[in-house]
Parts: sequence; structure tokens; C-alpha cells
Amino acid sequence: MYDFLKSIVFPLLKVEESEPRSLAGSHDSFQVFRACPAFLAYNLFFWKLYAAILALSVAAASAALLLFNRWFIVLVVPLVLFAAFKASVLYVTTRLNYDMRWYVITDRSLLIREGIWIVREITLTFANAQNVRITQGPLQRYFGFSNVEVDTAGGGGGHKESQSTSPHRAVLRGLDQAAPVRDLVLEQLRKHRTTGLGDPDDHVAGSHLPFDPVTLREIWDEARKLRETLAAPNSV
Repeated sequence: MYDFLKSIVFPLLKVEESEPRSLAGSHDSFQVFRACPAFLAYNLFFWKLYAAILALSVAAASAALLLFNRWFIVLVVPLVLFAAFKASVLYVTTRLNYDMRWYVITDRSLLIREGIWIVREITLTFANAQNVRITQGPLQRYFGFSNVEVDTAGGGGGHKESQSTSPHRAVLRGLDQAAPVRDLVLEQLRKHRTTGLGDPDDHVAGSHLPFDPVTLREIWDEARKLRETLAAPNSV
């Protein structure tokens, strides 16, 4: 049933089913993560809640119309069909939103592809990333998944400006193994920052240069000669 509805809704939304490799391009390191099935169950819970409210509303409206006049059945049938169509479309888009969600971590950046009605493809380079944390609300804890949030420079924080800087935050939603993903992002951050500071071997080698007493003696002699020159009386 889902595949049949998908074949109808998918062309209408004009969404391209991109592969993760095409999103990331060419990179030395490439790992793909998906939201877990519990995240789908979490979203379908809200769909079921919406469908139940919609069904009760339609049933109440239909009963009121039929009690008022039985000929209003000509209005009840289209109303029921419209509610069923709306619930079906919402179900398909909920499933599609789960199927089309990708998290790609490369050696240089983090890529997130999400959304059906509004498609979002977010690229966050590790050069700008700062804070990495795991968040989990009560319902998320009940369903058994967490989110990994990554802030860039200027994003997040406890300041009043945090709401205006929220676009600087990338969220990997619906992960049942959030800790390994967080550790992988932190590892890429450490590698990037180490590379940005130069070759660690160069710093180590430069910090252990051999002591040269001849060079120090020459500097001392030049300083002594300069002091004697400055201390000598000026000729008339």
C-alpha cells in the first residue's frame, strides 16, 4: 500500500531520490548514517494522533449534518473522502521524510539531507564547527533514540541571540547509536584542527634543537664590545 501511494505522491512532490555519494562528492573519508526505525515510529505516533483527531472531527461533523438533514449525505461523502486522502498523503510524506533522510560525515564536512515538502541539504565544514552534544527529550527517551547537535562559530549558546543564530546548528535526528556518531564528529574535528596547526612532528623537532655554545659566545662578545664602545669617552 505504501509503495502504491508513494508512486502517486512522489512525482507530485518532484523530489529527486539522490544517493548519499552524490551529495558528498569526492572525499577520502565517507560514512553514511540513517535515522533508526524508532524515529519513524516516533513520527508515526504523531501521525496516528492527527489521524484520530481528524477522524473524530469528521465523524462529529457528519453526524451533525445527517441529523439535521439526511440529504446532507451528499456533503458527508466528499468530506470523508477528503479526510481519508489528507491522512493518506500525510502518512506517505511521513514515511518519505524518513526514507529520504541522510547523514553523511566526510573527512572535511558534515552533510544533512532532510525534508519532503521543503527539501534541505545542509553542509557544515569542520573548520567552523565548535560544540558537539547529544540531546534527548522525554518522548525521544521513551522511543529509544537521541539527536546529535553540532554548532558552528556564532551558533547556539545561552545568550539572547541564540534564537537568531539557530541556523548555525546542524542536527542529526533519530539516532539509536548517538555516542559513536558524536565521537566520529569529534575525531574529525581533532584531525582538522591538528592539520590546521601544521605538522606535529615539525613542532616537536623544533622544540628540541641542540644547544650551540659557540653561537652563544659570539653573541656575548658582540654585546661586550658594544658596551665598551658606549662607555668610552667621546673624542673632542
